[in-house]
Amino acid sequence: MLEEVKNRIEREVDERKPELIEISDYIHSHPELGYEEFLAVEKITTYLKQQGAEVESNYCDLETSFKSTHIQGEGGVHFAILAEYDALPKIGHACGHNIIATSAVGAYLATKKVMEVFNISGKVSLIGTPAEEGGGGKIKLIERGAFQDVDAATMVHPTSGTTRIAGRCTATYKFLIEYTGRSAHAASQPFKGVNALDAANLFFNAVSMLRQQVTSDVRLSGILVEGGTATGMIPDYSKIEYSIRCMEEDELPSLIERVRNCIQAGALATGCEVKITEEKGYGARTFSRILGDICRKALESLGEEVLPDFPDDFGSTDFGNVSQLIPTTNPYFSLNKTRVSLHTPEYEKLAGSPIGHTAIERSAKAMSMTVIESFLNPTIIEASNQENQNAMNVNTRPR
Repeated sequence: MLEEVKNRIEREVDERKPELIEISDYIHSHPELGYEEFLAVEKITTYLKQQGAEVESNYCDLETSFKSTHIQGEGGVHFAILAEYDALPKIGHACGHNIIATSAVGAYLATKKVMEVFNISGKVSLIGTPAEEGGGGKIKLIERGAFQDVDAATMVHPTSGTTRIAGRCTATYKFLIEYTGRSAHAASQPFKGVNALDAANLFFNAVSMLRQQVTSDVRLSGILVEGGTATGMIPDYSKIEYSIRCMEEDELPSLIERVRNCIQAGALATGCEVKITEEKGYGARTFSRILGDICRKALESLGEEVLPDFPDDFGSTDFGNVSQLIPTTNPYFSLNKTRVSLHTPEYEKLAGSPIGHTAIERSAKAMSMTVIESFLNPTIIEASNQENQNAMNVNTRPR
């Protein structure tokens, strides 16, 4: 039966491919920032309704979130397919969220249809998750109970190189650093000033030296947002945005304290006052090898070359927060055999190219096959839950 169902999934996605491509191209050409994705949501939800799906708009009181759910038979396992559709400032869909969104739509509608045709019991949801690019839409959805009754989740993400099933990713932590000094004329009386830009420079030097003393999975990066208004004045104010990334969340407290010390060093050396605003960012991703292997086999059956095992990803995603609650699998579909960095104009072009259309088709099919196989064999989710609990225990235990 499984092969027959998979064949039907392929047909369902193939029939909708022109419409999915049209939606993807529309989203790509109308980029919207996080929590402002009104055009994308309207385009997606209108299509879902045309296909006979019921849609809950303003899901969990987020204007650009939505949910569509199909229940067959007694329900049973509840599998969520997640869509992202926000763009980046100035460079649009250079992370390919137009592909993420339409792959999810295709997977959801194909799954819904085969559940009806073959009377496969289960519950599948398509959840629109806004503002992944820094806004943490999934975190807000978690806080508002969106995943309380969900047993597992999947979403695709475009990449380059070779298609893979993602393993760990980095957790994030953010600082907003504000140094306040005293202004003075830079030529006639610089000695009367307290230089807030010097404080910022000292911080960047200190934290750059810290880079040598951390493990290879740690990433430290930041920008100077403000550093003065005129060369003839001692800057009395500077502002820095800084972030930490690392694979293991239990390593974060030590890193945070060391960065705080670097911040304080800038203030102490210059005599500036400092205000530090901190924000916990995205969680480290755990992952289900069981679900991942099912998705890998599905992609390979569709002709896609997939890397072995589950490579680490040094990016960050709020899907990591979801993965700490329930079993997840996160396929990364390659748009180019040669590595092209995401968040660049080059990748923005790839995300709107014909290879992006192939990504939509194959990703939708593979995710739908993964969901359906989990419905047909509920022990998959039971085993994945145990696997997830074991992984979380390893990641959070004292070292």
